[in-house]
Amino acid sequence: MLSRSLTLSWLLFSLFFWTIPCQLQAQTEAKGASPSAPLSDKVVIAVGDFKITARDAEKMLENFPPAQRSYYSGAGKRLFADYIITSKFLTKEAEKRHLDESEEVKLRLNLARESILMYAVRQELQKEMTVTAEETQKFLDDNMTKFEEVRVRRIVIQAPFSLPNSGTAGAESTASKEEALAKAEEIRKKLLEGGDFGEMAAKYSSDPLSSGKGGDLGYVRRGSKVHLIVPPLEQLIFSMPVGSISEVQATALGYEIVKVEDRKKPKIEDVRKEVEADLRNQKYENLLKEMRNRQNVQIDEEYFKPVARGQ
Repeated sequence: MLSRSLTLSWLLFSLFFWTIPCQLQAQTEAKGASPSAPLSDKVVIAVGDFKITARDAEKMLENFPPAQRSYYSGAGKRLFADYIITSKFLTKEAEKRHLDESEEVKLRLNLARESILMYAVRQELQKEMTVTAEETQKFLDDNMTKFEEVRVRRIVIQAPFSLPNSGTAGAESTASKEEALAKAEEIRKKLLEGGDFGEMAAKYSSDPLSSGKGGDLGYVRRGSKVHLIVPPLEQLIFSMPVGSISEVQATALGYEIVKVEDRKKPKIEDVRKEVEADLRNQKYENLLKEMRNRQNVQIDEEYFKPVARGQ
């Protein structure tokens, strides 16, 4: 479950980022929105003279990290209003106490300011970067394995080591590790003898996401976390020939057997936006390298040496 509290730094960020536009908006909303006003212009929070419209709230949510944005625009939407109000009250109280004049708070505000400006200029720089059709196609050709997709079926046999709440049916495995492995091996043997994978998945698989669809996970891509395909199994899947059935694999879900049904390379029209975004990121990183190369950048590598946990 997502935490129900925003961090102080995030409250400072959201208030710092939105105080000026919200104050300007408040001047035009002082008389309140009429019943017929569009939802985006409707005042949804009022704290004295401070007002926030639906448009303001939506823009604030757009700048939240994805997980928090999802929560506060859904199940936690009412809490979002409470936090806006709380942040306003606490910020006013902090100003009364002149906390904004302390060196520690000034440092934090400056860090927040630099973070916001860094994000804003990155967006501007990436917008300015041109990406040609030839560059896009070449990038796709050079990185085809990243965008390649395979259609996979899976059978999962639950085992004592299956992760709790991993999505597999049942609270825990009633079979021993040896019994679960033996069952998986027997199923694989039947598959190699001509057994129908879809029927076997429907009958034996403990994966509720796919067992009702004959074990079909659809098309997956490298790095996909949707179906809990862990890296070792992912590497195996993308190395298997179409139509082949894997050995029994021990994973976080239990013992798995997978079959590769199809493999396809994407067409540029299907992944153009992703490829262009990757290209702009690449050009952005190259620009940063150029900036560093033009300056006399010195780093104390000993001081910034990674520190192992616990040290």
